[in-house]
Amino acid sequence: MKGYLRKIIALSCVLSLVAIGGCTKQASTKPVTVAALSGPTGIGMIKLMSDQDNISKNYDISLYQSPDEIVGKVVSGEVDIACVPSNMGAVLYNKTDGGVKLLGVNTLGVLYIVENGDSIKSIEDLKGKTILSSGKDSTPEFVLNQVLRANDIDPIEDVTVEFMGNHADIASKLVAEEGSIALLPQPFVTTVLAKNENIKVALDINQMWQATEQVDLPMGIIIGSKSFVEEQPKQLKAFLKSYEESVEFVTNNLEEAAKLAVAYAIIPDAEIAKKAIPACNIVYRNGVDSKDMLSKFYEILAEANPKSIGGKLPDENFYTIPN
Repeated sequence: MKGYLRKIIALSCVLSLVAIGGCTKQASTKPVTVAALSGPTGIGMIKLMSDQDNISKNYDISLYQSPDEIVGKVVSGEVDIACVPSNMGAVLYNKTDGGVKLLGVNTLGVLYIVENGDSIKSIEDLKGKTILSSGKDSTPEFVLNQVLRANDIDPIEDVTVEFMGNHADIASKLVAEEGSIALLPQPFVTTVLAKNENIKVALDINQMWQATEQVDLPMGIIIGSKSFVEEQPKQLKAFLKSYEESVEFVTNNLEEAAKLAVAYAIIPDAEIAKKAIPACNIVYRNGVDSKDMLSKFYEILAEANPKSIGGKLPDENFYTIPN
């Protein structure tokens, strides 16, 4: 009789395994969907990407060339976590009526004026020039405008900004056209310097920002959808821990990080990657540690152009993560 009961129990367990994936095991949760730009934010998570490709399947990570490609996915709820330009976090918070939360700052200043030539000696030399740039209505545009204004240059009357689709397109044009000038972030700066000996860094926009605004320049942030943050706190905590570990790996293991940056098509060459990564200002500062820096940044942008942050400053709920 006991043997018969054991067989019945065993059969029940088998049927349960078929029906729900295990007799005692809970149904597996779907991977966390993550969107990031193919640049410093992508480099910051390459160890995490490598681990999930080779060890676990906890994350579904996609890299994009333009912030515009990510915005729609955040608004539609297609992604749980996104790495976006700093001002875009405020825009999305307002656009979704508080539907996103700040998770941290992941990139500090990485912007430079780069020239294929030798005409730019100071910021005043930009007057009358055409500057190639990407990131229209995004952090690069608003940072450049603020730095220009701080140096008595009207960003509309005194310069012409020609917006292109993405950083890679700008880099290609800069390399090919003598006399061209561009606003570029790392690692694209290092890439173009290696491709054409006539290209030079003319101005460090990050230093100029710090000199006039007296605060670090937060270029990129991590945001999470409100529903994900509130409903999946364990997954959120695990991701942020993995992200922080990935940043530490990239910072401390340059040789291996360079190989991964090439493997994920973020930087085309390992030698270039080794030079570029230390200049990418990749960090991980959690929401609490980054609040003061970011709120100050938003105040500066709001004063210059309220549209740059979606019309109004994010309220306290943007910065508050449930325990």
